Amino acid sequence: MIAGGCQCGAIRYSLAGPLPPAYACHCGECKKQSASAFSMSIPLDYDQLQVEGTPISFTTTAFSGRAKHNFFCANCGTRLWHSGSIPPDSITLKVGSLDDSSGIAPQGHLWVSKKQAGIKLDQAIEQFDTQPDDVTEWRGNLGQNS
Repeated sequence: MIAGGCQCGAIRYSLAGPLPPAYACHCGECKKQSASAFSMSIPLDYDQLQVEGTPISFTTTAFSGRAKHNFFCANCGTRLWHSGSIPPDSITLKVGSLDDSSGIAPQGHLWVSKKQAGIKLDQAIEQFDTQPDDVTEWRGNLGQNS
């Protein structure tokens, strides 16, 4: 079982492994939401999660122009996942919310044109200056070209 949750413990989740491949995004929005140089996400179906607690959400507009629902803990503010719908169906789980993310390396990079100075990327991993035309399809194929 794989588990994770927010910083304060008010929201916990678990899922059966293995996890799909992760990717890193270096866009300005991801830097802002992670308060770091980039964010890492794992695409999966929301129904794979067993969630204890009730996250809240706010909506932003994604690069595609579609609504992006950002789910987080109301107590501590930890970002947990994003979804294009409410209730969530397909999500991008935030790697930093896992209890143990030590074995997870990104299998692709988006928005490297916005990459923080000094961050070195593995040139063998797929990279996009912005993002592929069909980012959903790309997420589904992560790690298959490595």
